[in-house]
Amino acid sequence: MAANPSLPTNVVRSPRKAPSSETQTLPIPAKWRMGQGFVLLLILAFAAFYHLRGWIPQPGGMDTGGRTVSDYVGFIVLAGLTWFATPTAGTIAITSFTEALRRRWVLGFLGFSVVVLLCSGSLTFVQLGEEQRFLQDFGTGFIIAMTVLISIFLGVTLIPPEIERRTIFTILSKPVNRLEYLVGKFLGLCLTLLFCMVVMGGVFLSVYLVFNLQKNGSSAWTVGTASAPTATLGFQMMQLFKALVLNYGQLVVLGSLSMLLSLVVTPITAITFNFLAYFGGQMSSYWNTLGGDGHDHEGEAGRHLSGPMQNLVKVLYYALPRMDHFDVRQSMVTDSTISVAQVWKAWSSGLIYVGVLMVIGYLVFSDREF
Repeated sequence: MAANPSLPTNVVRSPRKAPSSETQTLPIPAKWRMGQGFVLLLILAFAAFYHLRGWIPQPGGMDTGGRTVSDYVGFIVLAGLTWFATPTAGTIAITSFTEALRRRWVLGFLGFSVVVLLCSGSLTFVQLGEEQRFLQDFGTGFIIAMTVLISIFLGVTLIPPEIERRTIFTILSKPVNRLEYLVGKFLGLCLTLLFCMVVMGGVFLSVYLVFNLQKNGSSAWTVGTASAPTATLGFQMMQLFKALVLNYGQLVVLGSLSMLLSLVVTPITAITFNFLAYFGGQMSSYWNTLGGDGHDHEGEAGRHLSGPMQNLVKVLYYALPRMDHFDVRQSMVTDSTISVAQVWKAWSSGLIYVGVLMVIGYLVFSDREF
């Protein structure tokens, strides 16, 4: 009689350990790398344009202080995100995008915003004589408020539900590493926020265009061309478009902060800290001057703070995102030209902040035991 087969011994499997396939990834197709190379060339071309001409303020625009090192670091971060956007991360991003649009509260926010923006043209009676200014302020402010809420609540609830439902084990058991998973979730969040911005921004710009054409007719495109170029409809539409681009930048920053906080604290705590970071970031200039680095009376007052308190204010200044860079309400009120340099400097500081948060998030997520 044949001997009984020996049973394997010393085989211990820990359910908490990540599957061995987690460290394996699918090979990246050559066509995908060619597409990434094309995008990287576009980033390089924009960097060259910014280096040669983009940083020069336009007549009547705000002085941005010339080029800085952080402006070029922003290009590096953008190129890094492009390179790490693998096909697997792209699949996760598309899945996260479709799942986000299936959430009723997201569609509710979006539907409510569209209805309010469509009706915004009929609310200009509130400020007679300044109907266009009121419509600009109301439209941009409303879009900022609604998209900030979507960014914070969606970013906080993107990853924790998959950990609670244990579906993350199914995902990581496939050839998906944690970096691809995190990048894919972040790109999915950015895609959802971009969709919301395109819908809200498109509706608002259409309403603003129709309102001006009904008020001034086709002459709205040429009124004030010689005497006051800022009075033309084309200039105002471009100003509003740049303001929406800047608003999307702060949404990306808030989304990355929401994702990071959702990995280390409870959702309620993460939401609270996000709101504090948003409103605190709007006061970055105040923290800078209060820390003693400003040149006005607040900076002088900051120099009289005690050493530990002054250091605490400086830490707060560097820890908070520079949300004030994305605020162009003063430029719109004074009809100052929002230059390419102003837009990119805000985006560059935001991308650096996003890059730091993504690195911290990966370090936290890679060592986390579910």
